Amino acid sequence: MTGVGVAASCMQIADTDSRQEKNEILVETVASTSVGLIGGVLVSMFLVSNPVGWGTALVLAAGSAAVSYGAGYGAKKAYTASGSEVDFVAGTGLDSICRKN
Repeated sequence: MTGVGVAASCMQIADTDSRQEKNEILVETVASTSVGLIGGVLVSMFLVSNPVGWGTALVLAAGSAAVSYGAGYGAKKAYTASGSEVDFVAGTGLDSICRKN
């Protein structure tokens, strides 16, 4: 699922002409993916623990998705509010990777 989300973000970056929007998409994707991966590790730990942990894992999985989305949204808002002086897309070379064919 993470790979699909990152690929979709790359397509959004390729389809967007605005540098600001490209960077907002990147910041949102990195933040939400990072939080989602941490949530996935926590869910996995509870899944292997015991049957009692399975219920906890279901709650964590649902919460992880919501928190991941919120983290991405918050990171995008923080990037925009900070003046957006850093061009992460150009700095990481994503312009050459995420482009229209």
